[in-house]
Amino acid sequence: METEIILIICIMTAVIIIFIAGLLLFVNQLKNRRLLHEKEKADIEKQHKLDILNDQLRTQKQTMQFIGNEIHDSVAQKLTLATVYTRKLEYENKAPEITGKLVDINAIINDSLDELRNLSRTLSNETVQDKELQELLNTECKKINATEDCRSELEYDYKLPMGFIVKSALLRVIQEFIQNSLKHAACDCIQIKVKEQANGLSVILADNGKGFNVNDPVQNGIGLNNMKRRIQLIGGTFNLQSNPGAGTTLTLFIDNKNLLPA
Repeated sequence: METEIILIICIMTAVIIIFIAGLLLFVNQLKNRRLLHEKEKADIEKQHKLDILNDQLRTQKQTMQFIGNEIHDSVAQKLTLATVYTRKLEYENKAPEITGKLVDINAIINDSLDELRNLSRTLSNETVQDKELQELLNTECKKINATEDCRSELEYDYKLPMGFIVKSALLRVIQEFIQNSLKHAACDCIQIKVKEQANGLSVILADNGKGFNVNDPVQNGIGLNNMKRRIQLIGGTFNLQSNPGAGTTLTLFIDNKNLLPA
């Protein structure tokens, strides 16, 4: 009798252990499925945001191409016609007292034409698509140095492939940082450092301007929020540091998995 009781107890204990083990296994599988579901949901959401950004960039590019073509085909042609008229008036010399003014007007129109043609080429061609980020940043630095009010320093050490969306986002963020520094920081030096890291790409932007309080809501305008949004959409990190009188530094990091061409 005692042996039977012990046997029953052993069987019940084994059943309970098996039940508890099965329950723990079920809970663990349920947890794993929930985590997998959340990851898949996050991946879908991220891909959706990237698709939206891609559509925005495509629409922006098409709009810029349209504007560039309109400038070239309409405005530039009308200004060209205006230069023909002013040259004709100069040649006829019917009013010698205004000939000098006509020459000045013609020079202004020609300068405007040159600027419009440059703008048209910038808007209508595949600048970002065709050029590497380093070349695009070199162009930005030349523009800064041409002002002679501020100098720019570029350190570029990245040779791996980079997707169009990532390249475009980084370029726009860097351009926005430069514009903010030139307009608000009263700086005389802007540094741009693009470095290859073991697990990704780092970009450090810094100016030696007057700085600002990053915790002040008034300072966090549309431009800064757009910069954050662009970097978040490509899966990057955004770290802005600044203090009054101490300049501003922006550090960006993009993981390797988000840098591949897309």
